[in-house]
Amino acid sequence: MSPTSYAWEGIVGFLNRLRGTPPQPWPPPGPITSWPREPLKLTTEVTAVLLDPGRQTVDVVGEGSYQGTLERVAGGRTENGALNRDHFALLLPEPSNPYDPNAVRVLIPTGGTVGYLSRENAVAYRPAIERVAAVGKLLGCRASLSGGWDRGSDDRGSFGVRLFLEDPDHVMAEIESDPDNLRPWGGGG
Repeated sequence: MSPTSYAWEGIVGFLNRLRGTPPQPWPPPGPITSWPREPLKLTTEVTAVLLDPGRQTVDVVGEGSYQGTLERVAGGRTENGALNRDHFALLLPEPSNPYDPNAVRVLIPTGGTVGYLSRENAVAYRPAIERVAAVGKLLGCRASLSGGWDRGSDDRGSFGVRLFLEDPDHVMAEIESDPDNLRPWGGGG
């Protein structure tokens, strides 16, 4: 497991830089339940705790709404499916989601949102996500794209996403076993 930084650039961040407004901290101060709905419109750098790839996988849901993003992230379609299948994903709590206050967005840093954890998995993984967020970090893992083939106009497959995540108890144990994961980014113990 290793900490990794990602830089985000958005319209609001660009305008704030023109006005001389400093970037907003990420994650925002306070509990996850107070986080804004659209945090990625800020210009900021985030640190993610990337979990070791496990043998278990967790399916992402709602990918049907993000097929354009998935095609861009995949580098296009081939006869056999996605050109680039392997990626890293970040798990972002979305407490102001109007359909589910426990929602967890799945985001691939090179492209954007690609879906969500199921309601059941969002609740199950939330303690690990909150534990890492408490020190200003996000939880990340390996992701694999499936589908996305193009064999002509009558045979095009939709993209799917699987996350390499062990069960929630194992994930929490992995986070707790490495003291560096629980230090604020850029800070001491």
